[in-house]
Amino acid sequence: MKQLTVKDMILTGALSALYCIGVGLGTLLAVLIFRSANMVEAPAVAALICGVVYMLLIAKVQKFGAVLLMGAIMAVFFFLSGHFILSFFPSLICGFLADLLARFGNYMSQWRNLWSYVIFSFGNLGPIFLMWFMRDAYIQKLLERGKDMAYVKEVMVDFTLGNVLYLAGFIVICALIGGWLGQRLTKKHFTEKVANGV
Repeated sequence: MKQLTVKDMILTGALSALYCIGVGLGTLLAVLIFRSANMVEAPAVAALICGVVYMLLIAKVQKFGAVLLMGAIMAVFFFLSGHFILSFFPSLICGFLADLLARFGNYMSQWRNLWSYVIFSFGNLGPIFLMWFMRDAYIQKLLERGKDMAYVKEVMVDFTLGNVLYLAGFIVICALIGGWLGQRLTKKHFTEKVANGV
């Protein structure tokens, strides 16, 4: 199995930075479009706009570890943006599973790459998972930051079957669309550059 080179890691770091920017932009757009304080739609909107970055990483590196590294960088991004330290686990786990699935197709299978992006996109649910599985600690941390209960009630997402299905379905649909668009753009521009010897 080919190992990541320093050049691969630098490229992965640069694309991960773009991915973080995309997630931030997706969060902003979700707030503006859905006008919801809990930002429940943010992971799906981010999945819609970040597909090209993910597919570019797959096309450029094609080695196990690059997607996992991007997931690790996203985990650090969540931690540095003020979320619980445990919010990084979904990014790491989803990064590993997404990398593994793409590797089964040698990073050349469009369908495997597309579904690996869907899996990777679920890593952005880290903060919401904490609302569900560490609800009391999450509320306490918000209160310690000076937020009042009115804000807490507005931000919290209840763990219900409807919310789970809505979140999962919205992420899958947006990730499939974003990933498909990313594949089209990457194939068009990346293939043309390779053909021209760039």
